[in-house]
Amino acid sequence: MICFGYEARGDGTPDVCYYTVSPTGQFTEVVWLVAPVAAMIHDFAVTDNWWFHYKNSFPGHTANAYEDEKGHLVVDLGLSETNVFFWWPDGQGRSPEPSSIRSQLVQFTLDPQAVDLVLPEPKILHQGSSEFYRIDDRFATQPYRHCYFDLMDPELGTDFERIGHKIGGGHPLYNSLAHFDNVTGKTEIYYPGNTHLVQEPVFISRKDSTTEGDGYVMALINNYETMASELHLLDSRDFTRAQAKILLPVRLLHGLHGKWVDGRDIEPSTE
Repeated sequence: MICFGYEARGDGTPDVCYYTVSPTGQFTEVVWLVAPVAAMIHDFAVTDNWWFHYKNSFPGHTANAYEDEKGHLVVDLGLSETNVFFWWPDGQGRSPEPSSIRSQLVQFTLDPQAVDLVLPEPKILHQGSSEFYRIDDRFATQPYRHCYFDLMDPELGTDFERIGHKIGGGHPLYNSLAHFDNVTGKTEIYYPGNTHLVQEPVFISRKDSTTEGDGYVMALINNYETMASELHLLDSRDFTRAQAKILLPVRLLHGLHGKWVDGRDIEPSTE
């Protein structure tokens, strides 16, 4: 497991601690770095080396990273030109209007041999406003094809006039789940309904399948008509409709960054 902590020597410090943990729970490597500024480092993707610079932006969650056949580092992530965390205004007290925020899935290609360490503009992989990218983690650090994420598509028909007063504040809203094919460029969309918004998905590989992206996508859904939570399960082979809906008798709080772990990958504890 590869981990990091920022402000690692105390609030406001620029220190970053990078460390790795073995399958047996032992620390195998600990590296201390000093960043140019004290800042929130919310997510990261893994490659072996290198540090590059880019213009002031709001990078979101990473989808994947890998090295291509030319030795370039390829990093796919969400990127916005505005402050996605709009409830935290900048030093001048400014914050964007939430509906104006747009985060897109982009791809940076980093050349370790480049003399100029300022990154070129990224390639936009998906035009929609999206976040919370998930892949088949068996293909992490490799070239990949399938990506699943939350998408806001106002054309789908969400009845914001009806549910708007029930939503409250928080992260910009997403009304659908998307499956993006990185090879064909095609997108499939699952739309749960006009009074529903989606939370972050998780990917579950199909039992005994070794094919990338063959499995299931599961996500909590907020139903603002019933004011209760639902758990929707999608099949990657038939993405646009739910295979199962579990209607919970309660409303759960928003949750983030879950992961499905196959029971076969967990060794029974001897303790």
